[in-house]
Amino acid sequence: MRAGLYEHWQAQYADHGVTTFPVRPDKTPGVRGYLKVTPKVSAQLALSFADAAGIGFACKRNKITVLDVDTTDERVLADGLTRYGDTPLIIRSGSGHFQAWYRHNGEGRRIRPDPAVPVDILGDGFVVAPPSQANTGVYRIIRGSLDDLPNLPRMSDAGGQNVANRDKASPSLSSDYSEPGRSILLGQGRNDDLFRQCLKLARTCKRLEELMDKAMEYNRGYPEPLSADEVLKVIASAWCYEVEGKNWAGYGPRVIFGVDEVDALAAGRPQAYALLAILRRYHAGAQNFILAKPMADKLGWTLRAFKSARNVLVERGDIECIHPGGRGPNDPPVYRLKEGA
Repeated sequence: MRAGLYEHWQAQYADHGVTTFPVRPDKTPGVRGYLKVTPKVSAQLALSFADAAGIGFACKRNKITVLDVDTTDERVLADGLTRYGDTPLIIRSGSGHFQAWYRHNGEGRRIRPDPAVPVDILGDGFVVAPPSQANTGVYRIIRGSLDDLPNLPRMSDAGGQNVANRDKASPSLSSDYSEPGRSILLGQGRNDDLFRQCLKLARTCKRLEELMDKAMEYNRGYPEPLSADEVLKVIASAWCYEVEGKNWAGYGPRVIFGVDEVDALAAGRPQAYALLAILRRYHAGAQNFILAKPMADKLGWTLRAFKSARNVLVERGDIECIHPGGRGPNDPPVYRLKEGA
């Protein structure tokens, strides 16, 4: 950890109009009330937390919206910039994921607005900012600099439309896409609609050529069809999701396991496997949760079996105990899922 990291960068961000607070290496805020930190309080925190490993800021309060690309795949970042507009300021997180920063324009916090794409829109809540040192690595600016903050563009969709108003202004995007004579917005709205349709069509196509035929036919139904080159780009992107096993369009919420997790737990540790599935089902994205005797009762397990399954997950690093509890009936043990679960 570099001495004075927060103290130094708090001043740098303040000079650019961004109010920050200290962040721990596990990417959790180092203070309470972090979403309401004022510039004066932020400056005081720089004295108390001078050597904090990381720095964060509240999105809405600082008028910044972040396109959070939850993958190391640069193609997903490129697709996001095409869909929501380019920006001069892009960050790579410690885990190799990406953030694209925009000027806030009323966006809320939307987790996976498209279930098939690992992208979140963070117009509220907080983000970890560079050059934070997290357990997963260092956050770095890979395009632009803090000097670009005053000139950030607004995030757009559907040919320049405000993302915050997209659902209200674009009812056709949630309609039945296969209906002839559909009314679709021009510009990026057609790309988005065609991409979603291609994801659904790809699940029924055995060959790329079959998807191309169906996508081209679908494109001809727009009042102003996309160019052939643009359609091919959309088809290629959708087909990549299909062949790489990332096309989950239409499946709804999911609990995801890696093949190594299945190999390690499903046969030899079935109750640990079941417990992990339940925790991901109900606590993915949550900061922490309680794992105590009442849950064993709810599952119909003996306390011994429950604790054994819990210990397996702790030993594997699937979950982490952040408070052991044990100081009375109102002090239960508290856990959290590992990063990225």
